[in-house]
Amino acid sequence: MRFNFLDLLLPRETKFFDLFSEHAARLLAGARRLRELAAELEGVAASTDRHDILKAGVAAVKEIERQADKLEEKINVALEESFITPFDREDIHTIASTVDNAIDATKALAIKLDTYGVLELPPRFAEFADLIVDCAQSLAEAFDRMKKRTSISVQAKAVSETEKKADLLFSIVIGDLFKSEKGAVEIIREKEVYEGLEEIANCINSAAKLIRRVMIKQG
Repeated sequence: MRFNFLDLLLPRETKFFDLFSEHAARLLAGARRLRELAAELEGVAASTDRHDILKAGVAAVKEIERQADKLEEKINVALEESFITPFDREDIHTIASTVDNAIDATKALAIKLDTYGVLELPPRFAEFADLIVDCAQSLAEAFDRMKKRTSISVQAKAVSETEKKADLLFSIVIGDLFKSEKGAVEIIREKEVYEGLEEIANCINSAAKLIRRVMIKQG
């Protein structure tokens, strides 16, 4: 980060970096909860138990999203109240919105699982969830490094490479799905679940690209 004489005269607000890190931590928590849900559903046979597990998992993801919404609001309030910001106000707002998109996508998938009553997850769901957790973990690390004003190129590259693995997996599972002998309703249901997973990965990758651009712009 290049030296800026104004930093000596007008200390910039640093709370945004802490809020960004908290926001990313909520995203990571949501991703981990999806992965846990997959493991929990695979671990039981009774449909009644699966129903209870699904409801609890969805409720947990909704609560995480609610916490994330509060953090986004804190960021917006801080923008209104701060005279000096670490970088462009529009960039701060866009970063918060982009991370929130990923969290919203996680909640949307959880709700979809509940709405469709998906008690048995589609094949390789857990593998997809693992990739999403990896993406979210790398993004969280990028925000921690952003707070220290150090390069995030390694973390951004890790998100990009993991998202590419998710894209490849999406192509494979969709191909296998349409080659299967499943009924039309089941095919549509599983396809939408896979699309929900891919959307989360894409949103996280968009956030990583955005904060890397912001860091490069700052010098």
